[in-house]
Amino acid sequence: MTGLAIEAEPAYRTAAANPYNALLADALQERGARVRDLGYLRLATRRVDIVHLHWPDLTFLSGHRMSIVRARLFLFGLALRLARLRGTRLVWTVHNLEAHEHRATPALRARLHRLLVSELDGVLALSETGLALARERYPELRAVPGFVTPHGHYRDAYDWSIGREEARELLGIPAEARVAVAVGQIRPYKNIPALLAAFREVEGDDLVLAVAGRPSSPELASELQELAAQDPRVQLDLAFQDDARMVAYLRAADLVVLPYRAVLNSGSAILAVSAGRPVLVPALGSLVELGEQLGADWVRTFADEVEPADLAAAFDWATDAGRPPEPPLEPLEWDTVAHTTLAAYTAVRTAPRVPAARREPPT
Repeated sequence: MTGLAIEAEPAYRTAAANPYNALLADALQERGARVRDLGYLRLATRRVDIVHLHWPDLTFLSGHRMSIVRARLFLFGLALRLARLRGTRLVWTVHNLEAHEHRATPALRARLHRLLVSELDGVLALSETGLALARERYPELRAVPGFVTPHGHYRDAYDWSIGREEARELLGIPAEARVAVAVGQIRPYKNIPALLAAFREVEGDDLVLAVAGRPSSPELASELQELAAQDPRVQLDLAFQDDARMVAYLRAADLVVLPYRAVLNSGSAILAVSAGRPVLVPALGSLVELGEQLGADWVRTFADEVEPADLAAAFDWATDAGRPPEPPLEPLEWDTVAHTTLAAYTAVRTAPRVPAARREPPT
């Protein structure tokens, strides 16, 4: 089905921070859909085939004034009820099982959850594992159709032309070092202190660990500085990284390490392989499937907490001269993602709505 009218939250408005949604919207439009950022007035008054939510907590619960949060929930619920009269359907891509930071009060979070449970017509996940875990965490999702729509790559979203030597010169990283990088906003769930502690136990004067990104709190920044001071091989850059600096760190790397303690999906892992760099990641969520898609040359996993032995082995693996020059990103092409997403939209549009009585969690 082409010509679908899609209200996505978000579609294009977050493109500067993360191009994922804009890349998806572009790919859908190339296949004939019309995609816009969610507008309540348009939802209430015009034909909308699909409302596609990505991070409901960010959409509805952000902000310090709870009166605005309540108004946002009320207006969306009202606009959606009016849109239902014209056949609108609601889908949610489950990017995370839990929000990384809880927003609003427990009562408002519960209100958003009830709204989703009562209104959802379909659930999308980025992997089979993600779909199964989402239904395990939220049993109500078993009542509505589920679909897998992969996370597309970032190969065409950034300028990756800077070479390893040039990137290292720019960042002050020794040209002959074996370099592991962790780049991006630093939040507690990303477990960067554990990475620094493990790296300190790995032998090798030729090793460098570069950690670049803005910590989410002064306390976390202080902890990282204290740990880094214990190992001269650690290079800290605790500031916001614009696109050019982020690209430079990735292209300077031999290895990208994502030591998450809990994760369902990782756009950062896909960003790293899009830069042509292998990744070390936990065997959690969709990351095991990512390894199956891209192969053992590009994705290596560890169990539980990252250990010194994991890092030592990963440095050797990442600098193996036998690795192909580019990862096989064909499974993550955006046209493929758009095709599977449109197929999910069409299935949701043509299926009868699930009665409210069937949406309650099993007892």
